[in-house]
Amino acid sequence: MYKVFLNDRLIKIGASTNITLNKPIVSFKESCTVAEIKEWFKSFLNNDLDEVFLLHPEPGWFFLLFQSIFLPVPAAGGVVISENRLLFIFRRGKWDLPKGKIDEGETPEKAAMREVMEETGIQGHRITRPLASTFHIYQSPYPDTKGQWIFKETFWFEMNYQGTNAGIPQTEENITEIKWLSGNELDAVLNNTYGSLQDIILLYQND
Repeated sequence: MYKVFLNDRLIKIGASTNITLNKPIVSFKESCTVAEIKEWFKSFLNNDLDEVFLLHPEPGWFFLLFQSIFLPVPAAGGVVISENRLLFIFRRGKWDLPKGKIDEGETPEKAAMREVMEETGIQGHRITRPLASTFHIYQSPYPDTKGQWIFKETFWFEMNYQGTNAGIPQTEENITEIKWLSGNELDAVLNNTYGSLQDIILLYQND
């Protein structure tokens, strides 16, 4: 099953065997078109559903078709661990993980390493394993793409850090605080973070 977030609204994509929640379901034919998905998305923007399940017999194929109606902007970020504590940043009133747009010519791994260094000031961290990507959509506020709907896949990597630098927030990116938290201290983060990050954070709760 795929999860795509629009702010705190959730779009799930899967086959019938994936349905476990009593939420609104929209069924698409096997031969559905881009135009049909665009029409559905337009209607979704005009309703107040907080969660919907898009049903298709080939969810992988449908997910690619769904992505195609948006402008892709790939990003990458890191879950940094040091002495069983996770590194969080506080940005725009929410707890977040260091992440950012992948520059042209960069691999997701290099982008994730760079973003962690830029947003937190730590160095010497290293990737230990890839994690599942997260997906969200938003309307671009930037002049060159203003008004366009963006599909952002964020590639995540678990990282290990053995240094002593507690970190310095990148204030020009609206980061006001950096905090290292253990697995049993994550409830406050989960109560004030983005929906797209919750599955990742839950991997480490109470570890």
